[in-house]
Amino acid sequence: MRPTPDSERSYTLKDVRLPTIEIECIRCEHVDSFERKAAVAKFGASVSFSRLRRRLAMGCDRLCHPDGDLCEMGFRCLSRYADG
Repeated sequence: MRPTPDSERSYTLKDVRLPTIEIECIRCEHVDSFERKAAVAKFGASVSFSRLRRRLAMGCDRLCHPDGDLCEMGFRCLSRYADG
């Protein structure tokens, strides 16, 4: 089960210590990754995954859709937190 943007809101880069963080968009079938260390340097360790998601998805037509946020980009590493 992929976490929704609401469930990503409470986690920060400080909570996830993986060296590489993978992102994916189920709708666009886009998969990518970035170094956590670089993200911490750029955004700070206290940045929420919700805010990070919005920054990384800038330019997605579905992010600012008239019907609301329809972008399905998420972080694979957060699935372990959503599963409990």
